[in-house]
Amino acid sequence: MQILRHKLINAGAFLITMVMVGTFGYYILGTLEHQKPYWRLWDCFYMTIITLTTVGFGEVIDLANVPGSRLFTIFILVCGLGISAYFLSSLTAFLVEGELKNVFWRKNMKKKIEKLSGHIILCGAGRVGKNVLDELIKTGQHFVLVEQNESRVFDQQENHGDFPAIIGDATHDEFLLQAGVERASGVISTLGDDKDNLCVVVTCKGINPSLRIVTRCNSKDFSRKLSRLGAEVVIPNLIGGLRMASQMVRPRVVKYLDTMLRDTDKVVRIEEVTIPQESPLVGKTIADLDLSHNNQLLLLAVVGKMTNKPIYHPSADYLIIEGDTLVFQTEPDVARQFKERHHCQ
Repeated sequence: MQILRHKLINAGAFLITMVMVGTFGYYILGTLEHQKPYWRLWDCFYMTIITLTTVGFGEVIDLANVPGSRLFTIFILVCGLGISAYFLSSLTAFLVEGELKNVFWRKNMKKKIEKLSGHIILCGAGRVGKNVLDELIKTGQHFVLVEQNESRVFDQQENHGDFPAIIGDATHDEFLLQAGVERASGVISTLGDDKDNLCVVVTCKGINPSLRIVTRCNSKDFSRKLSRLGAEVVIPNLIGGLRMASQMVRPRVVKYLDTMLRDTDKVVRIEEVTIPQESPLVGKTIADLDLSHNNQLLLLAVVGKMTNKPIYHPSADYLIIEGDTLVFQTEPDVARQFKERHHCQ
């Protein structure tokens, strides 16, 4: 679509240039021959248009009294026909091929979304949203992007591949329903306006009350309203301030985390594994995990179900119960395999 748009813009620019060349060309030829303005600009423009369109109404300006003007008309006619044909073909391709591509693209996206369940819905692909999108792709998450700016969607798909997306306003129910909000496990709202994010939270909770929602918020006061609705709030300005302070106080730790998050050769993250009732890990100890022989999984902490507080470097005899969350430093694929092997979430 972008290529067709650029092609149409270029063709339009060529056509406008040709009209200007013809209009001022006739005007200058008449002025040079008679040492004064001989034809009006409007007449020159009209002559150029009927020449380019090959209407054939006849000469509206007296070309016989201006040597070279008919030769100039031949030049305008030959060049203009080529440029006009190029413009018309570009316009036709933009309208027909572009619309067809749009129809097929929407059908393809609909099929992909219908296959998803337990996925994440990302609302917005602006300055914050595109970074969220990068992380979702790096960690292999299933997600659907909802973004009303068409060029943003296509730019991200060009960079990251043909992931599921919907072009539409995330504050409207219909687009969230198209994204499968009733089957989703979570929603990330990164819209620039706090009221829009509030609308997304209210809509999603109304359709799927069990949905986990993480939302962007620019105002600390407004964040309380979002929190009361059950959303987890992220304030970019607050995080930016904490990051700057950490950069000054503990630069090596920040560098370590940055390297971990931005390493292009190996994707390593802090992953969490929640233990359900049916998991074979229930009733076992940390020692039973035999992590000493698995250098791909580094256990950092256990978040206990009863206290909901992290226990850093838990002892080998710590007894795992249903609802506990194990926090590892590992690769997303390794964490995914661990979850599948032990029937965890």
